[in-house]
Amino acid sequence: MNTTNKIVTINTLYDSPGGARAQRGLESIHANTKEKYNRAVERIEAETRKSGANVLITIQDAEASMLQSAIAAHAKAGSALKAGGFEAQFGEGFAGGDWWGWIRSVFDHVGADKRCPIKRPADTNIGSIADKARVAVLADWGTNLYGAPVSASSIDRVGGYEMLLHLGDIYYSGTDEETEERFINAWPKRAAKISRALNGNHEMYSGGNAYFNKVLPLFDQTSSYFALQNQHWLLVGLDTAYVDHELDDQQTAWLRTVVSNAGPRKLVLFSHHQPFSRLDRQGPKLQAALSDLFRRRRITAWYWGHEHECVIYDRDLRTGLLGRCIGNGGIPAPRKSVVMNAHSVQVVNDVTWKHLPADENAPACLILDGPNPFVAGEEQKFGPHGFLTLEFDGPGLTERIHLPDGREIFAGQVI
Repeated sequence: MNTTNKIVTINTLYDSPGGARAQRGLESIHANTKEKYNRAVERIEAETRKSGANVLITIQDAEASMLQSAIAAHAKAGSALKAGGFEAQFGEGFAGGDWWGWIRSVFDHVGADKRCPIKRPADTNIGSIADKARVAVLADWGTNLYGAPVSASSIDRVGGYEMLLHLGDIYYSGTDEETEERFINAWPKRAAKISRALNGNHEMYSGGNAYFNKVLPLFDQTSSYFALQNQHWLLVGLDTAYVDHELDDQQTAWLRTVVSNAGPRKLVLFSHHQPFSRLDRQGPKLQAALSDLFRRRRITAWYWGHEHECVIYDRDLRTGLLGRCIGNGGIPAPRKSVVMNAHSVQVVNDVTWKHLPADENAPACLILDGPNPFVAGEEQKFGPHGFLTLEFDGPGLTERIHLPDGREIFAGQVI
């Protein structure tokens, strides 16, 4: 059953057999299910107030995301949405007439006990990557809508990459069907010698089963965190989602050993979650796990997603690292007033880099602002999508940020 183009809007839920709200009543055998359903609807309503009812919205909540996934999988495709996709709608006899029993079965698949076992590296051996290598990076890209497939086409058209890397999040909750239709079928695998994928919180909402059992085998990737090196650089992909927004002790110990074994090579980290942010939550548990690397100023650069923005941070004076958020891969993210009202630094290819000063959590930064031409009819409401490319050339590293059609909007030397 195809989920790619079915979008679960708040109107979908209002027209569901359960209606906008379930009537609370402790006498009901489904009382707990109804409470969970109401909380999920409330969270979807809150996000709809920001994004509108005509685009795919994402909720940082397992039950709401699983509800969206289940409805997208089983409902029919209704009216076309101008921005792209079709509004999911319920047909007669949906869920066999037992709506609350069906909803309970959806929520029963949420929980730590339903998680797929993590796949860890077998040892601390480090893989290899060419001394001269181009890497393409996408994050929060798993929608197969809006700018996401355009970015994939641009990467495929150029080709010749050493590695193609996804920093996590397949929507709504990384189920088997969503992973096939919104990620695997759209992934430009032939553009690179190897593909790698990091775990995201949305994959873990469904237990991570499709990520671990579909994506990793397809990519010949044996674990959810990994390391590659050449003569000058050590590249490490972290799993910050199996334990949400942190590293467990075993992964932290592995990282320390890998970094130690790499000698003087410069270290580049990739993860789904952010260590710090100018616009969103901080990552204190990540900072604590990597405190030794921070103290020794061992990290040269760190690239992450999770926030659906593109942010270029100044070098962090405390740790010496350059932080980059590139989470603008495929989710329509409403433009924030703090960004729209910020000082404009440069206009390039119809988008604008804005400047925000440092605060107590994060260095000063440039943030991408402007319209998104791939959200039809609401172009001015949502920020631009795009992707990142990295060029390793001996001891040098150049980073480039692109719009989905491939146009370059930023280039800089990391080293």
